[in-house]
Amino acid sequence: MLIRRNPETVAAPPNGRYSHSVETPENSRWLHIAGQVGIKPDGTIPNTIEEQDDQVWKNTMLVLENAGFGPDDIVKMTIYSTDPNCIDSHMENRKKYLNEGKMPATTWLNISSLATPALLIEMEAVAAKKV
Repeated sequence: MLIRRNPETVAAPPNGRYSHSVETPENSRWLHIAGQVGIKPDGTIPNTIEEQDDQVWKNTMLVLENAGFGPDDIVKMTIYSTDPNCIDSHMENRKKYLNEGKMPATTWLNISSLATPALLIEMEAVAAKKV
């Protein structure tokens, strides 16, 4: 079982959007997920960052599932966004895919571009599960 910590001595995460730290138990399996982008299975790339973000979440959940993990096993996420104004829509998607009270440690980075200009958002994740 993952232990999510938000010390009272540190400012609380806004609206419980993330955990300051996540402790993993001994003998855990680890899964490091490469940056997932908004490319659909057919190879198309949606035009809007909101649509790409939803696809990023879908891709991440599929990678987790393929390895026998679930959303509650996510320890850490790093999000790279080319639009600092999309954080609210990202957080709405986050609520769809992650269970309340099970928020991973998270870092959000606003950047000028990703690997190709058509890509607008990317998300990496690390998951752990007790063996």
